[in-house]
Amino acid sequence: MNINDKYDETKCNHIINIGMLFRSVSTIIIFTILYMNLNKKFMNKYLYLILPFLFYILDISDIFLYTSICAKYFKYQSMDKIIDILSYFILFLIIKNDKLLYLFIIYRFIGVLLFLITKNSYCLVFFFDFIKEYLLYIFIFGYNYNFIYIFIILKIILEYLLHIIHNNVNYNYPKDYSKNVELNKFLNKYIFL
Repeated sequence: MNINDKYDETKCNHIINIGMLFRSVSTIIIFTILYMNLNKKFMNKYLYLILPFLFYILDISDIFLYTSICAKYFKYQSMDKIIDILSYFILFLIIKNDKLLYLFIIYRFIGVLLFLITKNSYCLVFFFDFIKEYLLYIFIFGYNYNFIYIFIILKIILEYLLHIIHNNVNYNYPKDYSKNVELNKFLNKYIFL
């Protein structure tokens, strides 16, 4: 199935389920191996470089969905974000006592919850996913936060380009999700302006 194919819900559900199962199992295996090797000198030195790389690899492990029209649909987007969040919660076992990291994870979690409720992609922009970038920032700059705002601004721009410009999809169509209309109006008026 490629991006030019007509959306077939049965085929897409099958493709998405296989992709998410593969990604979930891969995440569990990779983070189990990582956790078992946390005491190694190499791991301690390069953990903040290894983690964003692993998250990126895991995130694109379902890459065959990106060439499919299925990646544009809510089921894929929602499952992808849920698995991201579950992966980030695994960080609580690996990285302890980094309150800013915890804040970024909770912040993204709120955005994913709002996205799941409202199906509004602006939730993913406003509550941007900064976990991989934060880990890489810590590897490069340590806990010197003088330049972090630049990385945050760039990440928000990237999220906007990805979720609003590139993947410009109204997830509320063709089904009627009128129960979320009021929440969407509130978010659009007071949060997303």
